[in-house]
Amino acid sequence: MNNKEESIEAETDDENTDKIENHKNKEENSTNDSAGIEKRLSEAYSKNEDLQTKYLRTFADLENLKKRSIRDREEAIKRARQQLIEDLLPVIDAFKIGMEEAIKADPDGPIVNGFNMAINQMEKVLEEYGLVCIEEVGGTFDPKIQEAMGYEQGEEDDLVLKIIRKGYRLKDHLIRPASVIVSQKTENTQESPAS
Repeated sequence: MNNKEESIEAETDDENTDKIENHKNKEENSTNDSAGIEKRLSEAYSKNEDLQTKYLRTFADLENLKKRSIRDREEAIKRARQQLIEDLLPVIDAFKIGMEEAIKADPDGPIVNGFNMAINQMEKVLEEYGLVCIEEVGGTFDPKIQEAMGYEQGEEDDLVLKIIRKGYRLKDHLIRPASVIVSQKTENTQESPAS
């Protein structure tokens, strides 16, 4: 072989080597680019999941805040209503005492009719708000809703004989127990004769 051929062959080998190295570099760059893209894609998915989790937590916190706000507002209304009704009970009692005195003076007079209308109207309005009157006579004494003010002899134990002052409940909450007179069974002191 002559020098010219050897030189061409060397150039061809160098070119082939360069091509092979370029191809390897392209593959490495392509692999590096692929790995870089996968890494960035993985980071983007991770960031997206974090943001979505934060969003869901914030949304749940907001919903809980709304529910708590509604519950607190309802509780405040309930407390205010209860306080107002508790403050009105002595007024109702005073009206009833006034009516009893007016009945003694003139049972069919306009004052009695006026007291009666005012009391009935006030009781109807309070019943609409859930006020229940405790005034059962003849029933069994219940210390949860009644307060024994005295005892009288009777046929059976623990019967409500008389109501001194009405009690009131606001739905399930006792506002004021009824003041009542309770029966006590009369004990027989006579012994039956023995045969």
